[in-house]
Amino acid sequence: MIKTSKVLIIISFVLFIFLFSVAQELYIFIHNKPYKGKYIYQAGRVYVEVKELVKMTNLKMYNQGNYYVLSNNNIVPPSSFSSLVYFNNRPLKYVILQDSKVFIDLFELASLTGATVEFNKETFIVDYYNKEKVDLVAQEVYKTLQQVYDTNKEIYSKDKKKIEAGQKPSIPKDAIKIIEENPLYEDRNNRGELRYIAKVKNFYKETIYDIKIKIKVVSPANEVLEEKIFTFQSLKPNESKEITLYWINNTTIPYPQVKHEIDFKGKEEGDK
Repeated sequence: MIKTSKVLIIISFVLFIFLFSVAQELYIFIHNKPYKGKYIYQAGRVYVEVKELVKMTNLKMYNQGNYYVLSNNNIVPPSSFSSLVYFNNRPLKYVILQDSKVFIDLFELASLTGATVEFNKETFIVDYYNKEKVDLVAQEVYKTLQQVYDTNKEIYSKDKKKIEAGQKPSIPKDAIKIIEENPLYEDRNNRGELRYIAKVKNFYKETIYDIKIKIKVVSPANEVLEEKIFTFQSLKPNESKEITLYWINNTTIPYPQVKHEIDFKGKEEGDK
């Protein structure tokens, strides 16, 4: 009888802790901004609605019904889904489908994205942030301040040449090039699917900033069927980055083509 009472006490205590964790109000911040969407606090894990989270981060998202693929980079979705949510090609373990909404665990996502989650169980404040991005922003601000007060860029140099502060020659239009293009087009499930994979490379001697790559899927008559812009903050000399475009052909055009336009800071005038 005494043993039974102890078991009941333990079960009651566990139930109390579980119900308390579910009912407790949390204050969630994503990159220092308050998260106002729905959430689930269950068994020590903090689940947030995947669509609302993506709006507050730099994550890329592919959505098909209740299935999602997340990534820090460009996405090529799987041909079939065996899990509700993926990060790149890895299925997430802690996912909840509730009221036709999909919730994912912040702790699991942080382990995949390199982000940090801090949970203060006294104030019930949850902070999700990417430390590397916070440090990067701080470095960019510091660099900007250095440039503002850099006396080496003053107008009046020793040789008294009339050169505008910070002026640089324009960068050739072919400094950034698309290489290793691989457009894969095939008919699947009675529809055409295009997977375009390529690399963007800096062939210039210096770092190039504010790069924009516009990829267009066009018909033989040059009608734009799909358009996507890829942006890169910078590319160092000989550095390359991959871009990926996935497009479903819902038109009657059998042979779409891929074209691109490249723009960047300091590009020769008349070529933008």
